[in-house]
Amino acid sequence: MIPILSLCLLLLSLQCTPKVEWIRSLPVDAARDHQITLGFYSRPAEKKSAFGSKQFQLYWKEEIHLQSNSKFTKIWIEWKVYEDHSEFHHKVGLGNFEKSGDWVLLQTNIITESKCISFEKTKTIPHGKDWSKLFPCSTPSSPNNRSIDHRLLYYYDGKSLYPLQYESGYTEANFGIAWESDLPYTKSSLFEIAKLKYGKKEFQPHVYNHVKLD
Repeated sequence: MIPILSLCLLLLSLQCTPKVEWIRSLPVDAARDHQITLGFYSRPAEKKSAFGSKQFQLYWKEEIHLQSNSKFTKIWIEWKVYEDHSEFHHKVGLGNFEKSGDWVLLQTNIITESKCISFEKTKTIPHGKDWSKLFPCSTPSSPNNRSIDHRLLYYYDGKSLYPLQYESGYTEANFGIAWESDLPYTKSSLFEIAKLKYGKKEFQPHVYNHVKLD
């Protein structure tokens, strides 16, 4: 009886799990186009600390740079400040992007990753654009380069990019817009509700807004 019950629960969970394989590719029969604003897209980020702790502060930045040759650079930076030391973590993804209508596929081919620790007592608050040059490394290390085949689909509304599944620093989680939508590549009512929900999340919203440079 128990094996039968376990099998039924497994089948039920499989039926309830949304099918999100489509977020790894563009619609097969749809025409490709290049109608997208190039430049930098930045994810809103607020300084956060654990329950208001004064002994720990977390800063981060995430941005996507779309270039004219269909190349892109995706940057993720995390700066942690503890009471006795600070930690810096930096990832840069390089790849190609394709667009079809409202959908943009980012395919990353190479990731460069670097980490660094500082034991300076000053509580450094990052300012400026290039954090990697601002962080006072106590133990510098060479960046780690590796090949990767990472694909993720984004929805483009003319001014912002929305990843269809949560992803931060190339770490994914099983939730996001596609997980609460009903039909692939369709702006249904469920899709619009999910886009609004995840686009306005207070903590790391699932959206990259186009940045107008001065």
